[in-house]
Amino acid sequence: MLFSKENGRYRELGLFVLKVIVLIIPLVILFSILRSIPDVQATISESFPVYHLGKLIMVSAHQLLSMFGYTSTLLFDRTIYHYGVFSLQIPGGVQTFIGFSCLGLGIMWVYTVLIISWPGKIIPKTIYILIGLIMIFSLNVCRMSYLTWYGRNGLIFTERPISILGMKLDHHQLFNFFIYIVILALFILWIELFSKKYSNKN
Repeated sequence: MLFSKENGRYRELGLFVLKVIVLIIPLVILFSILRSIPDVQATISESFPVYHLGKLIMVSAHQLLSMFGYTSTLLFDRTIYHYGVFSLQIPGGVQTFIGFSCLGLGIMWVYTVLIISWPGKIIPKTIYILIGLIMIFSLNVCRMSYLTWYGRNGLIFTERPISILGMKLDHHQLFNFFIYIVILALFILWIELFSKKYSNKN
């Protein structure tokens, strides 16, 4: 009886971990298939939602550059990878393109799974998830704008990796590192503030 409350917390935490594992495994399997079968990756990349997500990110990055006074060219290039991708380029600069792995779908799913799996009411969860997804999308737009701006004089970001704690990270790894910190902060905020405020037990 003395530890019943604590046992309930362990049970709740165990259920959370189980939900996360069950929901993440399909994503890991899907990405493994995509990496090993180019034709499947091409089919998914050219599907309506994935195609338009890439287009929306690059159109937004194009507009963001325009807001800062930079003229850029937005193209759908079929010569990159084994499927077509959107590319952005400031005249005279390096072409920046967005492949399937750059869309942030895996990161978005991880964030969604964390919030779904933790206790809380459905409507506040849905609103919080949408806010987080918009934030991740916006950060991705900023990344593509920055990479295009960085390459305006012919510099290639991937050829100048940043060293952190002895590890050399390219732009993709650096973005993932940063975005996972953002997701962790959003998740902690959900646990400490919103899930308690909108608890199912209320």
